[in-house]
Amino acid sequence: MSKDNTQFQPIDQAANVAGKKRVHAALQSLIEAPLAELSDALGAAYHPEAPIHITHPINDLTGPDAASLQFWRPLRQALPDGERRVDIVAGGWTRGAHWVACLGHYVGTFAQDWLGIPATDQVAAVRFAEGHELRDGRIAQSYYFVDFLDLMRQAGYWPLAPSLGRELQWLSPRTQDGLLFAPQAEADSQRTHDFIRRMHTGLDVAEGRLLTNEIMDLIEAEDARHFHPNFLWYGAAGIGTTRGIKGFDDYHGHPFLTAFPDRGVRDIPHFISISDGHYAVTGGWGYLQATHTGDDFLGLPATGRHVKMRVMDFYRCDDHTICENWVPFDIPHLLYQLGVDVFRRMRLQARQTDRLSVRAWLLRA
Repeated sequence: MSKDNTQFQPIDQAANVAGKKRVHAALQSLIEAPLAELSDALGAAYHPEAPIHITHPINDLTGPDAASLQFWRPLRQALPDGERRVDIVAGGWTRGAHWVACLGHYVGTFAQDWLGIPATDQVAAVRFAEGHELRDGRIAQSYYFVDFLDLMRQAGYWPLAPSLGRELQWLSPRTQDGLLFAPQAEADSQRTHDFIRRMHTGLDVAEGRLLTNEIMDLIEAEDARHFHPNFLWYGAAGIGTTRGIKGFDDYHGHPFLTAFPDRGVRDIPHFISISDGHYAVTGGWGYLQATHTGDDFLGLPATGRHVKMRVMDFYRCDDHTICENWVPFDIPHLLYQLGVDVFRRMRLQARQTDRLSVRAWLLRA
């Protein structure tokens, strides 16, 4: 969870729905178009010099040609029968710009190595989350969160200590209403925005303070004001999924605050902060910063290093509480800043075994 100080901005619902449909269709075309037509599809979707930010190790690109070369073409080659399954599409204004956020999975046969992750020739579900600024009918900038660490897990490699939460495929919203292609009531959007603001303000109870039993009790009491007792928190690979307030605090909240007691906002604003009906989305690319002074988060001892975190939050609320929270988090980038290269660790693990195809295994002597 990252703190948000952006004011709620009402949006014309017809324009919001049209923008969400436009972005959704454009991104669908990038996975469905024949590979020979990918460059044309990207050119139709994007402004020519659009900044495109993708989780580590791809990082910051400029323009659709670079995105084609370094992300979309390798993705299409890795999952040649791939499909895009979307669970949430939400939209709204952030600092005068129209933004659309999407969350879901790329699903297909993992047939070709990707970023050094060995292909399995079996089905893979690759988590993604995105924020896109829409301007004049095309995407002006994008942020892509792709859970490459979870793809490593599906390929049989794990270059970290065991996760405290449970590693599993993220679930779609319990209410099955995350594709917001109908107008949403402004009162619902305002109420959702207010929920998230109050929760973020409540996070201040522990900011800059060493955790003690008393502080942990304060945090858990504060969480109980904002979250449904059985809320589900879907963390990125390396952290895992938790259930309920105690599950969240035990398996992520308290370990994270112990490792980064000074975590807070510095000089980089959220790139997205929207509320759309019962859903809200925030996201930062270096917005949340901290010094790693505590032990054991992701199994690491304290390094004393200052880090900038890349993280999004997708929230589903009811009329009273936050019920579900999906948290794409660029864990490989965070670890890289702490001196750990998970891609190099994975490559070292892969060298220890020789992969056999099913055919070679069946015909072995």
